[in-house]
Amino acid sequence: MINYKNLFVVSCVLIALTIFGLLRLQIDTDVVRSLPTQEKSIADGIQIFEQHPIHDQIAIDISLIKANPDRLVKIGKALEEKFEQSGFFAQVGTDSLGSLIPELALYAAKHLPLLFTEKELKDKVTPLLEPEQINQRLQKLYQELSGMEGIGQAEFMGLDPLGLKDLILARMAPLAPSLNSQFYQGSLLSKDGHHLLVTARPKASGTDTASARQISQFLGQVEQELTRQYPEEKIQLTPVGAYRAALDNEEIIRHDVNLALVLATLGIALLLYFAFPRPLTGLLAFVPALAGTGVSLFIYSLLHSSISIMVLGFGGALISITVDHGIAYLLFLDRPQKTRGQEASREVRAIALMAVVTSVCAFLILSSSGFPVFVQLGQFTALGILFSYLFVHTIFPRLFPSMPPAEHTRSLPLRRFVDRLYGTGKPGAIAALLLFICLAFFAKPQFHVDLTSMNTMSTETQAADALFTEVWGNINERVILMRSVDSLTELQNGNDQLLAKVEEDTAQDVLAGAFVPSMLFPGQERAKENFRAWHTFWNDERVQQVQEKFTRMGEELGFAPAAFAPFFTQLQQTEIVTINPITIPEKFYELLGIRHNSERTGLLQFLTLIPGKNYTAQEAVQRYGQDASFFDAKYFTARLAEILFSTFRKMLVIIALSIVLLLALFYLDLRQTLFTLLPPFFAYICTLGTLHLIGHPLDIPALMLSIVILGMGVDYSVFCVRAHQRYQDIAHPSYALVRTAVFMAGASTLIGFGVLCFAEHAVLRSIGIASFLGIGYSLLGTFLLLPPLLDRFLFSQQQEGTEERKNMDVEARVRHRYRTLEAYTRMFARFKLRYDPMFADLPTMLAYKQGEIKTVIDIGCGYGVPACWCLEKYPGAVIYGIDPDSERVRSATIAFAGQGKAICGYAPELPPTPSPADLVLLLDMFHYLDDETAAAVLHNSFEALDKNGLLVTRFVIRPVGKLSWNWYLEDWRIKSSGGRAYYRPANRMAEFMRQAGFTVVYNEVSAVNRELIWLTGKKEEGGVKE
Repeated sequence: MINYKNLFVVSCVLIALTIFGLLRLQIDTDVVRSLPTQEKSIADGIQIFEQHPIHDQIAIDISLIKANPDRLVKIGKALEEKFEQSGFFAQVGTDSLGSLIPELALYAAKHLPLLFTEKELKDKVTPLLEPEQINQRLQKLYQELSGMEGIGQAEFMGLDPLGLKDLILARMAPLAPSLNSQFYQGSLLSKDGHHLLVTARPKASGTDTASARQISQFLGQVEQELTRQYPEEKIQLTPVGAYRAALDNEEIIRHDVNLALVLATLGIALLLYFAFPRPLTGLLAFVPALAGTGVSLFIYSLLHSSISIMVLGFGGALISITVDHGIAYLLFLDRPQKTRGQEASREVRAIALMAVVTSVCAFLILSSSGFPVFVQLGQFTALGILFSYLFVHTIFPRLFPSMPPAEHTRSLPLRRFVDRLYGTGKPGAIAALLLFICLAFFAKPQFHVDLTSMNTMSTETQAADALFTEVWGNINERVILMRSVDSLTELQNGNDQLLAKVEEDTAQDVLAGAFVPSMLFPGQERAKENFRAWHTFWNDERVQQVQEKFTRMGEELGFAPAAFAPFFTQLQQTEIVTINPITIPEKFYELLGIRHNSERTGLLQFLTLIPGKNYTAQEAVQRYGQDASFFDAKYFTARLAEILFSTFRKMLVIIALSIVLLLALFYLDLRQTLFTLLPPFFAYICTLGTLHLIGHPLDIPALMLSIVILGMGVDYSVFCVRAHQRYQDIAHPSYALVRTAVFMAGASTLIGFGVLCFAEHAVLRSIGIASFLGIGYSLLGTFLLLPPLLDRFLFSQQQEGTEERKNMDVEARVRHRYRTLEAYTRMFARFKLRYDPMFADLPTMLAYKQGEIKTVIDIGCGYGVPACWCLEKYPGAVIYGIDPDSERVRSATIAFAGQGKAICGYAPELPPTPSPADLVLLLDMFHYLDDETAAAVLHNSFEALDKNGLLVTRFVIRPVGKLSWNWYLEDWRIKSSGGRAYYRPANRMAEFMRQAGFTVVYNEVSAVNRELIWLTGKKEEGGVKE
């Protein structure tokens, strides 16, 4: 029964292919890469995600119950030391940034003439020159010099007694995580003094889950150590960063996938146990599924270097999908009588081919969606379904060439349940219709597009993010620009132009704030303009007035007369000096959001804009997005929603049209096409209605996979329509096996998706809910709607329309016999009747028959078209046909419609008849037979005929001269199938007939085709063989 040698070899090959594929593929856990990049706004957002320093950065919030900045700084320093010693981080802390602030302040104090515009001088500097303001400023300077914070401030006081540098440094506020933060002793603290922020950049990528796991364990150990070191402070460390999301996604998906695989496998195994006479045989249905999955992994690894972990998560559901073919095959193989693998394969292939085509096409079309993760999903799943199907029909028959009858039959309640469900008839159809009407009122798709829906984080991670947002602000409320330039000069010139736009928008409340490096390091042209404005503003009169105020008030407080000399010396410059270009020192790059481009030569710069009251994202994109990558979280999400809706609509139309076209080409019949599409349409409306009722919107996974449901759900209706078409009787044993296979296929798929409904990860859960509903309703529509509709409106026509048939000519009546058969058979009958001259010549041949024609033997009947022509030409006749092709025998028997039957057999065997035949047809089959067989066929035909019976044959010859393409095609077909063609001249065939006992009454070349010969022999009364 089982070829163990082949099974061992196949198992080894499949295991090797699977391992090879897994080793070649890198598992990708970065969900951001699943987004489409054709749209500029989406591509910009993804690029900023990947390049922004915060992408891989880890931030740790250190909090104390009581505000204690000094203790926070001390703990922060201790934490940074442990980070540096761990070896996990490439950069730790903000010390370097904090130490740069004094240097930047000194730079600003020395370059004040270059850093103020005319408007800023008028609006912000002029009020500082009032006597009261100067007096307050001098008192503050005096207090600072008297305290510890005054150490080292003398230089600043001499260069900038007005504190203009503070106006410059205040422009950097948008760079801070929150406007409520402050630098204290080189560390970043919250305003309330309860929180301190420590940052670190890991050596590995933020989405490297192996590194993330090590960092997570390390942070847990550090928190314990700090708690022991400062037991009275009740320290709490709250880390945030991309590593937590990556780690949560991997752990949650891994848990969900393992659970899905185990539960789906157990559920399907239990289902198979109750469906097969031999339970272990049913478990073999997993073999093609696993084989298809393994081979698809191997092929996929040859095409791609990585695969999303979400696609692997779909593997459990994929197994439940591809198990369909194995179930159907084994149902036909495991029967009470002995069966052969090739016969089971033929039955399943005839029923399931179109279902496989629609599923594969649906997933392949999904791969053109533009979403990388769905491209992977479409290709991987299409490969899995295809190779599973190929395994069933190429490898399975060699592993299980035959199956003996079951020794012990046991009760199979599942099959009885399936038969009852399929036979509900009109009540079931009415119930399904009422359900459809009720849910149609709620079938309003609600779209919900949120990037967070594609990431599932633990409760702890969500709480950490909420705390960080509350204390340090939400970066999603800000707009990020990223500029890529080739040189620093280009960067600064571009910043000058950008700053002009920012200043204009800030004045109009389009922006509430922004920082552009040109505020500190202007380009050459802006520096010249600022210097001119400075010189104009500080005219001699104003300089003299301010100097007098400082001298008088300063002396009263005890300042030396020359304390502010550097500042006033700078003001007394009366000529515009040549301004050398101010280049940004590299040590300030990180502080100003500048970094070297890791992908090519040049620089990257990140700028932060804070939207104002009059801000609109569309205008901001037009204004700033032309020269820089632009990211606004709300706009990004809105555009993503629009793209998804557009993609959904386009993909739905494409898939729907492709399925309709495929079905129309497959059936070549409008009614059969519409009936096949009815269950998917029923499922689509019911699924949308149910999703609306349970409050589950169409998010990214559900949105795209709802389209796939249309391709997968149509499989079940294809199976049943094809079974109805093939077996013509709902009680046919093979039909019962098909609907059982359909139910088990649907149930196994529902098990796979049903398990995902309880997944913790949002993506897998959404996939499960949407697919479970879609496939479930497809199965329900197939079982409740199709049977009564097929019986009432389609196949009942075979017995109906007697009066209509009377008004048809012979050819139309013959075509009517084939109208419920497969498209190829129908088209074969149609074209043969129309273009084969046989039917014009047959009346001439049959004119030699004396008396009625009641019994006809058709040897090599094929699809039975000539035999059906005889049935319509001679009412009351009965046909007995024989042909070696079982599929043609089946079609011919259906076309005979009870007026005869065909059997499967080989010449010279003849079908048994209850009485001698009146007519034997031997049409276009003698060139398949050697001389011995041909003579035997003629001899047996002579014996089977009644007296005065007629034998009509048409055979192919090889005439002298040029041959037709049809002759070459037939000759090639015979030889390519391993056969041999026997072309005999007319006189030799006539001699064969005489030797068999016939009197040759007609021997002529066909008037239409000189390659065909008509030969008619008559069994004369008293005739004998030579």
